[in-house]
Amino acid sequence: MNALPPDVLDADSPPPFCKSHPRAPAGWRCQRCDAALCPDCAVGRRAQTVELVGCGLCGSGASPILAHRRRTPLAGRLKDAWRYVFTSSGFQVLMAVSLTLAFLSWMTEMVIVFLKVLPLALYGSMFWATFFTLVRDTSRGELELDTPEFIEFFRDGILPGLRGLTAATLVWVPAILYVGFLRPGSTGWSTLGLILTGDVTPQGLLGDPVLWGLLVLGVVWLPQALLVTAAGMPPTAIINVPRVLRMVQGLGRDYLLTAGVLALLGAAHLALHAVAFGLRALDLFIVSRVLAEGLTLLVPFTAAHVLGLLLYVRGDSLGYGVDRDYLEPVLGSTRPRLAAPPMRDDAPFPEAPEGATLVDVPDADQRAASEGLTALASAVEARDVPQAMALYATLRGQPKARVPPAHHLFVGQAAAVEGNFPLAVQALESAADVAPDDPTAPRALVLLARVLGERMQDVGRAEEVYRYVLHRYPDSSAARFARERVAPSSD
Repeated sequence: MNALPPDVLDADSPPPFCKSHPRAPAGWRCQRCDAALCPDCAVGRRAQTVELVGCGLCGSGASPILAHRRRTPLAGRLKDAWRYVFTSSGFQVLMAVSLTLAFLSWMTEMVIVFLKVLPLALYGSMFWATFFTLVRDTSRGELELDTPEFIEFFRDGILPGLRGLTAATLVWVPAILYVGFLRPGSTGWSTLGLILTGDVTPQGLLGDPVLWGLLVLGVVWLPQALLVTAAGMPPTAIINVPRVLRMVQGLGRDYLLTAGVLALLGAAHLALHAVAFGLRALDLFIVSRVLAEGLTLLVPFTAAHVLGLLLYVRGDSLGYGVDRDYLEPVLGSTRPRLAAPPMRDDAPFPEAPEGATLVDVPDADQRAASEGLTALASAVEARDVPQAMALYATLRGQPKARVPPAHHLFVGQAAAVEGNFPLAVQALESAADVAPDDPTAPRALVLLARVLGERMQDVGRAEEVYRYVLHRYPDSSAARFARERVAPSSD
């Protein structure tokens, strides 16, 4: 399922133009006559729940022309990054997280000393869980914020906090070791603790070029550390310098651009912290605390969106996701302007593959129908793909329940591999419809979503199927797979 389709544009290749309208950008290519088609030459047609595209010149099927996401420069995507938090969903998430963090901050001050570690740990876990959720949501193309759901407390709450703390700490270790142990006149842990708390500033420390060089190194290293963590790589990947350098090289100028944007956001973060300090000084209890937390979250939320955009565009350079995820139609969401009448539910399947022997199964002859079902079962057991697909096509007139769900699933899988996507969609839908409580149903739905999203570029419909799997089969392995492909809804 991860093989790249042949009609994919290189990052530097010119955009294609329509065969009939040379000045019109093309978004589809005919599978028979190989003509590039613009929206005026492509024809849309509904087949059950799926919108298919056909060629207006020869009537055959057409597939979208794809291109890597990096054809749209990251710099252009970052121009509107500042709007990310300033939306209705952004304010809702910001308020919810601010209230939670304000409460945990208050609890830290109220409890006795040896219990402070618990609210502090929850504070850090909530922050980093939200941060990494926003990064991953953006990396999947989400443009609106969604409050993270703590389905499993340790996995979704505590673990992100530990990983985030590790990533944010490791990048400053060289500077910390230099100040505490390697700089001339350093006295070890005792002085280091006083320096970190701001109680002591050794002479010449702020003008030390080595220290500033290590701090700049930390600033440049931090985005990569957070990317590695958000992508689910082990913490050891952060300190593997050769591997980090290879990943940075793979990201190219986009990484340096991201690091520069994050540096500017860091300066804004310091300014907002000063304003938040003034709000806390007003001591309006919960109001001051919530407003202060909200101000200090503006930059982290925006930074998470920026890192997510980098993963969205260049995540394949880090091995994040599969190559197919980074391809998108060259015309985006543009649809054909011509529409054909919807296909009837009883419309025949596409032609069977060459080399298959068709079995005549008259609808009125139950005996012949039973023989056809037996022949289909034999073909499935023998893994005879052409014969199974041909027999399945001839059995279209039989009630769906007559064909076992496992046979629907087999034909759907085979049709997806063969590139017969309409047949794959119909067979996989049938596999889930005829036996929704059978173990094959969630498997068929996940495969259906992959065919829709990865092969037919119907991302919206694929997301609907993934969400249905999460709702209908929440404890299945299919739901765990679906959860990685789409953020859970807030319902």
